[in-house]
Amino acid sequence: MRGKRRETLKGLTAALAASVLAPVSRAVRAQQKRSLHLELVGYTLGIHVPQLMAVRQLMLEAGYAEPRIDRIESMQVIAQSIIGGSAELGDADVVSALRASEAKAPLTVVGLVYNSTDQVLIVNADKIKSYADFRNPENGIALNDLGDFIYVLVSDALARNGVDIEDATVIQMGGSGSRMNALLAGRIAAVPIHYDQAADVMKKGNYKILVEPWKQYKRWFSEVWVANRKWLGDQANQKALVDFNKATIKSFRQATKDYGYFAEGYRKYATVPGHADIPDAALRPIWEQLATEIGAWPADGGFKLEYFKELLPVYQHAKALKGQLDLNLAIDARYVDEALQQLG
Repeated sequence: MRGKRRETLKGLTAALAASVLAPVSRAVRAQQKRSLHLELVGYTLGIHVPQLMAVRQLMLEAGYAEPRIDRIESMQVIAQSIIGGSAELGDADVVSALRASEAKAPLTVVGLVYNSTDQVLIVNADKIKSYADFRNPENGIALNDLGDFIYVLVSDALARNGVDIEDATVIQMGGSGSRMNALLAGRIAAVPIHYDQAADVMKKGNYKILVEPWKQYKRWFSEVWVANRKWLGDQANQKALVDFNKATIKSFRQATKDYGYFAEGYRKYATVPGHADIPDAALRPIWEQLATEIGAWPADGGFKLEYFKELLPVYQHAKALKGQLDLNLAIDARYVDEALQQLG
């Protein structure tokens, strides 16, 4: 009897230990999951939805922990922050990233946040009747930053129509909302704003869209993922970056074909007022524009060295780059290529 009792007690002790230790071991395993430290722009619009779905959901499904996310308003600041090692990956302005690399900073572009842009150049049609009207110093153009991808975009659009941007009045003004309000108040004559914002503006007066980038460029880059080259030297980081690009491309593909996936992400993550309650009648046209006409989320990731080579003359003409850039150092497509191989 005593032997049986000892065996029973031993079994109970083992069972109790297992029941106590099991949650602990699960907690330990959870702690061992990697959490990426990311820096994102301070807002999320429709074009950013696949990015947030990849970061917030698909990476978790791939076995990663919830990321640490810092929100920073300026993409130029994000580029400098990644150079300083403040985070692992950052959502930066493509021109700022290339300019930093040109200046010998250890920054490399490693993937796309999205393809093209949903920003258009909208003008006060009472003031701007032709491109020549931009030479009038009273017809100011409000831009976020002198030398960023939007500046390059506007510079090239003007140049194609016989106007040097240096002959125009350019006013530095951060935030598309602030620029839109300045346009409506008559303080400036032209402004780049997001496509869905432009639709609202045109209801309020004699405004028209002058430049739609996706109609002028086969490819256009705006926001890109950047990493510090020292960080890229670690094999564990390289694996994480491949997984990160896999999640991004999977999200691109899903968002392009599945309105429901996009709508879920928009209502959950967008920072647009009323985003959680936006009806399908208003949201579906935004998705259709982004997924089809703009082609914001390419199924192959849209990231190849030759695509950047095609745009170099545009950057250089706008004097955003000096022509001393080593693209093989500034752009590294290996992690997107490996992600595509694994995805098939």
